[in-house]
Amino acid sequence: MEDQLAKIVSKNLKEALKKVGMTAAELSRQSGVSMASLSRIISGQVNPSLSNMVRIAQVLNIGIDTLTGQEPEKTQQKKPLKKNQKLNLSESVLATYVLNYTEHSPSDAAKLLENAALGSWVDCWTERFVDSNAPKPRALESRAAGNKRIIVDMAFPNEWFEEGSIASLLSVTTAPITSTGAKLLDLRIPNSLLRTFNGPRFGMNGVRDVLNKYGRPLLSCTIRPMAGLSPKLYGRAIFEALRGGVDFTCDPTLLHSIPINRWRDRCRYANEAVKMAVSETDEMKMHIINATASTVDEMKKRAEAAKFSEYSDENIIMVDSAAIGWTALQSFANWCKENDFILCAMGGRALAGDVISEQLQAKLLRLAGCDIVSTGSPLRSGVANRRHVKGVVSCLREDTLSLSPEHGVLFDQPMLNTPASYPACGGGHNPWHFPRLLDALGDDIIIQCGGSIMGHPWGSAAGATANRTAVEALAKARGENMNLTVDGRVILRKAMQDCPELRVALDHWQEGSFLFGVVMGGEDRTGKKVEASVIDKNKQFQIVEDKEDE
Repeated sequence: MEDQLAKIVSKNLKEALKKVGMTAAELSRQSGVSMASLSRIISGQVNPSLSNMVRIAQVLNIGIDTLTGQEPEKTQQKKPLKKNQKLNLSESVLATYVLNYTEHSPSDAAKLLENAALGSWVDCWTERFVDSNAPKPRALESRAAGNKRIIVDMAFPNEWFEEGSIASLLSVTTAPITSTGAKLLDLRIPNSLLRTFNGPRFGMNGVRDVLNKYGRPLLSCTIRPMAGLSPKLYGRAIFEALRGGVDFTCDPTLLHSIPINRWRDRCRYANEAVKMAVSETDEMKMHIINATASTVDEMKKRAEAAKFSEYSDENIIMVDSAAIGWTALQSFANWCKENDFILCAMGGRALAGDVISEQLQAKLLRLAGCDIVSTGSPLRSGVANRRHVKGVVSCLREDTLSLSPEHGVLFDQPMLNTPASYPACGGGHNPWHFPRLLDALGDDIIIQCGGSIMGHPWGSAAGATANRTAVEALAKARGENMNLTVDGRVILRKAMQDCPELRVALDHWQEGSFLFGVVMGGEDRTGKKVEASVIDKNKQFQIVEDKEDE
């Protein structure tokens, strides 16, 4: 019986590959099933495991029953479930949903989401008064995509959406999620509606212009520890990191206006730190104050207090976009445009959620007007996560989003010259990770590496110098057509010969250790403890204090 099933799977898999015009190598790359295992499945030598069949079926966009030859008639239907000529698909918002672990059939799942979109669970007497010519949302296609997993495509009439409103866009398209357990994966927004969103004021290119820094990734350091420092010590930490070589320092998302570190005092000391760092390095530097507050009015007040750039007409501010909500974010983004503020949506949880996908949230943050958006690291959890993060980054940077299911982009979407948002990639990076990071995402990223800077054995100035040296060496090597993934170790070791701070950092962090959880390191290659020299006696941090502080 098992031999017979293996032959059936082999036959059906060959037909499916031929139908979509895909090679076995491409299927292996997209599904994560090793080429050796896939070859044995295609040749009928083995019975594939359920997990492998699910992966293969998802890539080929078919059900598992199609592979086993036992597909029910109702799951073979690939045509639209119903036709409605009143709905202009080219001018409609298209949405893709997934239902996991569902017992529904594809046709029942489509009807379930369609009813939820209409808010019509029962027949009401008011139905007779509805304009018969009014377009309604409808399910276009529903298909099995694995064991108890169904994908549903829906269309929503453009007339259902308020112009330029992320809240309206999400309110309408997340209605099918109500009581269905579905998740919204992606949206295709028609050009007529997309043009009503402002997008970033500065964007990726504008941020580079403000800093006058090109040709390499920018570096950001979140000040640590995230709570407990007095405003004056906090300012000292900012100065040390900036003078060492980072382009930005920033507040943690969890640091607001707390009794031990009020935002007004923090602004004052941060201002002094930035002034001293700019004077010493002769480079444009910025500190990103967290303006997240209970009201939009209060956030505007804090942003006004953070206008301490004497070297540029532009300032910078950050909010925890996941905490304040979409309407507050758009309102604050409009204010930032009017007042020439670079707006950062910082915090990895800004892109976390079970309701809508990270790729879609990245697209919406860009449309809402965020110049910088925090993202996760592509270096964790293998190939699948790398593709996932690259999909998120593409939604922030690309002029035209191309259909790429393996990256989580499910629609072609022209962005109509919407400025690109700058991806700020975090995740506990140290210099050992930089070669793979640049290889995966290129130079147009901001590397968030606060742990490796603040935790350097010689202090945060040395940590910043080490990271800056590593990034510049790798950018230069890439310009010389060197392969960063292959030659990254050689490039870093060559760079550390002229930079003792980098040598100590590479010894301390060891290869590949992420700085979340237990930090590895603390001894050099000889086994001797690395001594810390946090304070450089020749670089005293002096701040002019107000009289009430004396």
